[in-house]
Amino acid sequence: MKKVLKVILGIILSVVLVLGLLYGLFIYMIKYHVETVAKESYYEYEVVMQSVGAPLFFSSADGRLLLKKNDTIINKMDFTLSDDGGSIREDVWSVSWYKDHVGVVIQGTEQDDTLYNLYYNGKTNSSVVNGQDEITTKGDMANNNADEIRKELKMVADYLHYDDIKYGISAKGWMYATVYNKDGITRDLNYYETHEHEYVYEETKNGTTIVLGFYKIENGQVVDEHTTAWH
Repeated sequence: MKKVLKVILGIILSVVLVLGLLYGLFIYMIKYHVETVAKESYYEYEVVMQSVGAPLFFSSADGRLLLKKNDTIINKMDFTLSDDGGSIREDVWSVSWYKDHVGVVIQGTEQDDTLYNLYYNGKTNSSVVNGQDEITTKGDMANNNADEIRKELKMVADYLHYDDIKYGISAKGWMYATVYNKDGITRDLNYYETHEHEYVYEETKNGTTIVLGFYKIENGQVVDEHTTAWH
């Protein structure tokens, strides 16, 4: 009889132990598990988006943005995604690189688009973006002539012999032009925000962006600066 009781007690303890382990694993997965879901590089910098835990049913999801320089974390921000129970994934973010920071827009079906700025000096800020019209009137773009920038982007694209141009607005509010987007390679012309009438020609492939050249407008003409170095 004692042996039977010991066997039964052993079985009960084993079941309790297994259930406890499963419960602990469940709590870890929905609250603490960290997974990298997307990353983009820009020279020695890299921005990483991570999921923290997992949404339960239709709840919001927690995420984290890391800014690295030469594989060392120099900045980070936490965020929450409200997307009808959707998880943190690559198609909810868009990334724009600038001379002093990276801007990341997070989009969810149950929230306003939110811009997170992570600066190379450790500073951070965030703001709600309510559509493209508002972006074009905010921040740096507020004091610039969008029509003039669009015209100059077209001039540089023509100079580089591109005729299929698609215009867009970056997370910070600057107009840019995509001049090539094939076979996993994208080439953009971006307004050089600290230099008037100057544009950066960049190529992105496999998440890595390189500068192909700098061009400026002088006396109504496109001038090739023959450099790929930031200045």
